[in-house]
Amino acid sequence: MADEGYDVAHARFSSPVALAAGLAAAARHVASAGRPVHAIAGFELRIPQPLAQAEFDSFNRTYVAQLKKLGLEVDGLMPATRTNVAAAVGGVSEPSVYAVSYTVPAARSGRAFVLSGAPEVVAGDAGAMLESIMGVLTPRLDEMGVSWSEATAIQLYGVDDFQGEMVERVLIRTGHAAVHGIHWFPSLPPIVGLKLEIDARSAGLELVVGA
Repeated sequence: MADEGYDVAHARFSSPVALAAGLAAAARHVASAGRPVHAIAGFELRIPQPLAQAEFDSFNRTYVAQLKKLGLEVDGLMPATRTNVAAAVGGVSEPSVYAVSYTVPAARSGRAFVLSGAPEVVAGDAGAMLESIMGVLTPRLDEMGVSWSEATAIQLYGVDDFQGEMVERVLIRTGHAAVHGIHWFPSLPPIVGLKLEIDARSAGLELVVGA
């Protein structure tokens, strides 16, 4: 969540950039905006296909090591959010950075924030899975003192038929943010067997940048 007096900028690369180079390119972009590396609020990643749990754990160790090299560690923690999904169409051949969010000085009504992607925590039909995701994300918003209505982008990752359930389980509960619709990515969560994932943000600046 951005401090008072700051907003969130969301910068999407014109094409995903391989992980190490993409993290470095994101840091350069943030620096070019006159912001320190600790202004980075989150990354969106793409991987070639969902991973088994052991592979996912190995990937995370490598990812955390690269974040430490960037200097993002704060008191032993990695505060940057993350969404990490496998695109079903137009995918990547190696783990890559799709987008970065970071804070910028700005005044805007409402509070700026970024949520990490959350997959379903229960199995079942689309309705049950979406309900479980909302049960994870809504308390996170509550803890920050913001609401779904303040989101400027809600992103859904999945490949199943869920349109009707999406309106009933998600959009009708997002207040004024529902007017923005859902940004759908035909993708799968990063661990084999998971089906759906949602993330969200409130960002006053949306950019497309080169590497």
